Amino acid sequence: MIVGALTFTGSLIAAAKLQEWLPGRPTTYKGQNIITIGLLTSVTVIAVFLVVQQTASPFFYLMLAMSFVFGLLLVIPIGAADMPTVIALLNSYGGLADAAMGFVLMNKIQIITGSLDGTSGFLLALLMCRAMNRSAWNVLFGAFGQVASEDEAAKAAEAKGTVRSISAEESLALFETAQSVIIVPGYGMAVAKAQYAVAELAGILKESGINVRYAIHPVAGRMPGHMNVLLAEANVPYDQLVEMEEINPEFSQADIVLVVGANDVTNPAAKNDKKSPLYGMPILEVERANSSAR
Repeated sequence: MIVGALTFTGSLIAAAKLQEWLPGRPTTYKGQNIITIGLLTSVTVIAVFLVVQQTASPFFYLMLAMSFVFGLLLVIPIGAADMPTVIALLNSYGGLADAAMGFVLMNKIQIITGSLDGTSGFLLALLMCRAMNRSAWNVLFGAFGQVASEDEAAKAAEAKGTVRSISAEESLALFETAQSVIIVPGYGMAVAKAQYAVAELAGILKESGINVRYAIHPVAGRMPGHMNVLLAEANVPYDQLVEMEEINPEFSQADIVLVVGANDVTNPAAKNDKKSPLYGMPILEVERANSSAR
């Protein structure tokens, strides 16, 4: 009941963030971790008490209500690049609740399917945390992606390099001279539903003899595997999708890197700006290419 309740309200908050009914950025408040951990401790104590004193039914409803609140407080402070990891964790929690219910009902199939769901979701969450160079504890209780103050935001907005705008005709000439092009898709591409146009462009470049590949960051998008699914919908061959660890050394040899709505997973601030909400997250090193187009 505890795991199912917190999964239910946590999933509702995650869905509201994805649909932009709630702010996607973390919602933090003073003492949030103390309140969250204190609430979890209280729920655990009541659960143990109910096992010993099984007739204390009012405490059961109190425990259930507190579990609903805990799920809400657990997900509200999470945002930015952590949402795919949170979705994987919530999926794991759902599998755990399903397996527990299988024991209650003595349903072996439910135990097996719930265990598979819970384990796969948990392993996926751990893999995504490793890809972001962060711990699961920090994801759940670190309020990663917290909005910086106005002064800090102003400093971060200062120009760090040279940006040059070019026309469509100049872009065409640039691609005509290229031999290797790497496309970096992101959540902006998903919102604009531009994967079909990107795939069409990649097809034209391939017909011209240009080597085209897609750089896939593990947390690009809002859900695990988001970019892979979108590009598969546009009939992009799987062998053109290259994971971050494999594609990063190739950027220095690329003539053009085309970034489509992926500012977060390519932001160099993740490497050197400790005040950045992205600090510590491995990024796609697009700045190493001869030309980078956004």
